[in-house]
Amino acid sequence: MKKSKSFQKKPEKLLGNEREGLLVAHFGAHAEIEDDKGHIFRCHLRKNLEPVITGDRVLWQPGEDNIGVIVDYLPRRSLLSRPENKKKLKPIAANIDAIIIVTAPNALSEHLIDRYLVAAENIKIPVKILLNKMDLLEESLQSEIIKKLKDYEKIGYQTFFSSTLTKHGLDLLDNFLREKSCVLVGASGVGKSSIISSFAPNEFVRVGETSAQGLGKHTTTMTRLYHLPHGGNLIDSPGVREFGLWHMDSNEIVQGFIEFKPFLNQCKFRDCQHLKEPGCAVKQAVEEGKISAKRYTSFKEMITENQDRLS
Repeated sequence: MKKSKSFQKKPEKLLGNEREGLLVAHFGAHAEIEDDKGHIFRCHLRKNLEPVITGDRVLWQPGEDNIGVIVDYLPRRSLLSRPENKKKLKPIAANIDAIIIVTAPNALSEHLIDRYLVAAENIKIPVKILLNKMDLLEESLQSEIIKKLKDYEKIGYQTFFSSTLTKHGLDLLDNFLREKSCVLVGASGVGKSSIISSFAPNEFVRVGETSAQGLGKHTTTMTRLYHLPHGGNLIDSPGVREFGLWHMDSNEIVQGFIEFKPFLNQCKFRDCQHLKEPGCAVKQAVEEGKISAKRYTSFKEMITENQDRLS
């Protein structure tokens, strides 16, 4: 049966030569590309192209009605991905200088923080931890929650405390963000979008207006890049409940725990898994209080999860 004219696929007609651009938003089979003048174009993704993601520098060709086609991406200096399932990695953000793990008093999950830290250590990207929504922190819980995050500072992770409502702590975070491209990661509801609107209100409004014109939904179900007034970029990623490490082997997980490193070469057995083996220097360090027992438990949970998925 012959398709009606309205359903016939039009041949791809490109009007321009290849040019570079910055991928600022990605949703499904489409993306938004920013050219060197700051203009935004909707683009299709060329078939058989490897996955591209927010933060990528790409080559694209403009077409009719300001709709183009992405034909390739340029080499990346960094890439953060997470497992979408047991066989596939889903890219989150490219060309980033730091990962900021955002949490909040009502959504503080050391389980999630630890997994992001392991991922960041393995791809050699600096990571910071941000406790947002400090205005919601009840006084009776303040010392307990702050202690949990201070424990991360003891092993080398800088921690910020902020409130977009009271503006507490935003100046320190602003100084860190300048001239960097950073991605905000964490659970839903921790205030990632509020942080971006605090630092780049005009950019946040502009994106909302662009969305209203039909260039794509403005929603945290997509990953989007925002330019900061003082230089640098912030990438807002969708909230997650879990960040799996199924793609990593046990050695990669071990390397993700930076406080283990001074003890790794002191174990009795070269192939020590740091679980039940005798003469394990890591376990001894835990017993002596040199390694947090809570972090060691988190390590064992990750190893067990991966072993269960492989069995």
